Amino acid sequence: MNRFTFHLMSHERIYAFAEGRIDDLDNLKVAVPAVPQNEFVSSKLTEKLEQQMRDPLAVSIGGMPSWCNQLMTSCPFLFGFEARCKYFRLAAFGSLQVQPHLPSHNNSGSTSERRSNAGSLPRKKFLVCRDSILDSATQMMDLHARHKVVLEVEYKEEVGTGLGPTLEFYTLVSHEFQNSGMGMWREDHNSSSSTKSLLAGDSGVVVSLFGLFPRPWSPTVNASNETQFSKVIKKFVLLGQVVAKALQDGRVLDLPFSKAFYKLILGQELCVYDIQSFDPELGRAVLEFKAIVDRKRFLDSACGENTSSKFDSCFRNTRIDDLCLDFTVPGYPDYVLTSGDGYEMVNMSNLEEYVSLIVDATLSAGISRQVEAFKSGFNQVFPIKHLQVFTEEELERLLCGERDSWAQSNELLDHIKFDHGYTVSSPPIINLLEIIQEFGHEQRRAFLQFVTGAPRLPPGGLASLNPKLTIVRKLCSKWADADLPSVMTCANYLKLPPYTSKERMKEKLLYAITEGQGSFHLS
Repeated sequence: MNRFTFHLMSHERIYAFAEGRIDDLDNLKVAVPAVPQNEFVSSKLTEKLEQQMRDPLAVSIGGMPSWCNQLMTSCPFLFGFEARCKYFRLAAFGSLQVQPHLPSHNNSGSTSERRSNAGSLPRKKFLVCRDSILDSATQMMDLHARHKVVLEVEYKEEVGTGLGPTLEFYTLVSHEFQNSGMGMWREDHNSSSSTKSLLAGDSGVVVSLFGLFPRPWSPTVNASNETQFSKVIKKFVLLGQVVAKALQDGRVLDLPFSKAFYKLILGQELCVYDIQSFDPELGRAVLEFKAIVDRKRFLDSACGENTSSKFDSCFRNTRIDDLCLDFTVPGYPDYVLTSGDGYEMVNMSNLEEYVSLIVDATLSAGISRQVEAFKSGFNQVFPIKHLQVFTEEELERLLCGERDSWAQSNELLDHIKFDHGYTVSSPPIINLLEIIQEFGHEQRRAFLQFVTGAPRLPPGGLASLNPKLTIVRKLCSKWADADLPSVMTCANYLKLPPYTSKERMKEKLLYAITEGQGSFHLS
């Protein structure tokens, strides 16, 4: 009931409109706060599950008791998030390891990853090329998707290796998947061109304010589009592999999936009420059309079909015929919904079928092959069904880490280590913490990527960053204000010169996080 409150309330509003209890289409809008997920958690059941998972005999011989599996399948919300994370790793990978990428330094000065416990997966290095990130990702997954190994990246002609370069690789792959020329995702057709330009910049990424959702492709792809669509399918297979491998290895991705796409990953069915979550304009229009169709049907049954003439002007004082809608998917004129006599334009008599075809193209027929391709790639790494113990929001947190809420003063002080010449009261440290709090969203992302290799923090935020974010005094050759900050991403280690002023520090730091990306060399 809690999960489907919006659907139920929307259905009730449409039914009220059909019966004439409300007359304004604006009254179809629904805003219902959900009950917090932790309200449903049973502390006793959670502790009992934790006890079972702490028993090495029960874990290693015969698996968990049947009651654990049965309740986790039917009512996962009864258990706390952390307990379900442990259960997920146990069920999917046979290990309770939570952070498989604990770094250690070898004698050569590079960084490698050690096993966090006896059940951890072995490590495998892979050489990638910056100029062909997706090709490198394809080769990596072709070789290792089906193998239980922790993948570690090094770049051609660069000396860095370990956690930092690996996290950066997953970030770069994430950005490549958002290329607007790939034909994978819906784009925001309702934003103005100036807004799109502001959001996309010169990067050519998909503009989607409400998250990525598969672009609809007609089930009858013509010859001119067949080659492009086959490439789209291959990219969804690769995406599934990358997402699964990131979850298996504990890597953070920078992929803003929509809530509806997470639902598809979790094996849930979508309905007409889900469209608003990734395309509010289309979703609202479809629901309003549905409300008009339902009102016409209700009055026809109550008063006879002679009332139908009233409804030609029922959509916001405009006749349906005058909307000039044809039987194609809005925003995708090449996707023809149907053909034949009487289907050239939408009118009151065929509006119901138009709504049905739009919903089917958007949520089923137009995206089913892409979703199946994603799942097939994912299942090469581990069975996707194991994710069903999570909600959409929890899966996003597991895959993409924490949102931009880490730059609070207490959060910074509690979870940052100051060493080698700096303390919490050192003037440069005070200046740095103030600068971080003044940063905008994109600047904070750039700072995180500069220091850790990824623009997002892992689940749990700064407290979960391993190793701990450490800031040390950088020894400068001549004059501190002339030097730039440098980092060891594998150790989350920022070497900061003792600048003479906050303004100079901000200038140098912004330059470093903007221009100092894209390679790993000895500093």
